[in-house]
Amino acid sequence: MVVALADVPSGEWVELVDVPDGERRARLLRLGLLDGRVECRRRIRNGPVVVRRRGTEVALGRSLAREITVERAEPDDAPR
Repeated sequence: MVVALADVPSGEWVELVDVPDGERRARLLRLGLLDGRVECRRRIRNGPVVVRRRGTEVALGRSLAREITVERAEPDDAPR
């Protein structure tokens, strides 16, 4: 099921499906957020969404998180 990143509860693992803006997409790709699963660490009320990938945490603004669509995924350490 595809949802907005801003709607994902803390602790859930997701894969980013679509980032609408090419510049933002390139920035997230350079940060390594588009090539695998990320964990939604925190959703700060009326603020950013914090995601983690391979030990690096990145805060994404709420408006950007609303534009990014994701699919739920298994944690990185889950057997495939």
